[in-house]
Amino acid sequence: MDKALKSCPFCGSKAELKEAHYLESELPYSYVHCTSESCTLNHNTAHFSGNTEARNSENAVTAWNKRLEIPAVHH
Repeated sequence: MDKALKSCPFCGSKAELKEAHYLESELPYSYVHCTSESCTLNHNTAHFSGNTEARNSENAVTAWNKRLEIPAVHH
């Protein structure tokens, strides 16, 4: 995948693309989440499913990068 992920809109941490399968199914899905354990967006955000994992990944990255910029609050 060519597209770089933007950092997390809430905390500014690095984001990561994940790929998995639905429980007891071969149906793939992709999602982007924040890598910071303490961030709200650490769990399955920008979540997509469809025909192919490549398309899912592209959609997940596009959705994550398209979101509105929210000023990061650093504690």
